[in-house]
Amino acid sequence: MTTTSPRLVNWENGTDLVIELPLAVDVATVWAKLIDSETAGSWFASFTVDDAAGETDSVDTPGDDSDEANGDGGESQPGITFDLGETRLHGEILSCEVEDHVLVELEDFGVLGMQLLALELTDGDATLLIFTQSAPDVESARLKAADFGPMWDTHLRLFARVLGLDVVEAGEEELLALYADLELEDSEAENGASDASASEDGGANEE
Repeated sequence: MTTTSPRLVNWENGTDLVIELPLAVDVATVWAKLIDSETAGSWFASFTVDDAAGETDSVDTPGDDSDEANGDGGESQPGITFDLGETRLHGEILSCEVEDHVLVELEDFGVLGMQLLALELTDGDATLLIFTQSAPDVESARLKAADFGPMWDTHLRLFARVLGLDVVEAGEEELLALYADLELEDSEAENGASDASASEDGGANEE
């Protein structure tokens, strides 16, 4: 059974909440589920992406055009809207690379990243999904972790179940206690585990 591994990572420009989730599924399959709007409704919320070409139902709009995806040249970022039923959550796609990562900035939540790293197991391919939520400093990161960490953790576990995987159960009280006191790591000790947040956006904390 798979489970989440959360921690805080201190970068030069800020601190990230990092939640890792190993998935016994290949990267291509995980990516296809991650960017599918209908599937997203089963573990978070269905969405639409809006750019110069109009709306689409996946988040791979920026493609591999890194200049446009990172906002160089002054062009606006593709918009993304999640349908939460009675309300809608709006944001922008800051960066997206197929089968690698997607980085978005959402109202009320800030900069969020999803990165996929291929893992090789003796019994087949697997993927390490790395979720990040950025904050300008350790104190802010701890507050975000306590407020939002249990929610993100629950949604990530739901995503694993969408992939047909067995996931360790975690109750609300357990998650609240876990995210109220996370271990703090320095980025110098990391081996690129949070590259989607650190590389694409300079740590996504410069603002």
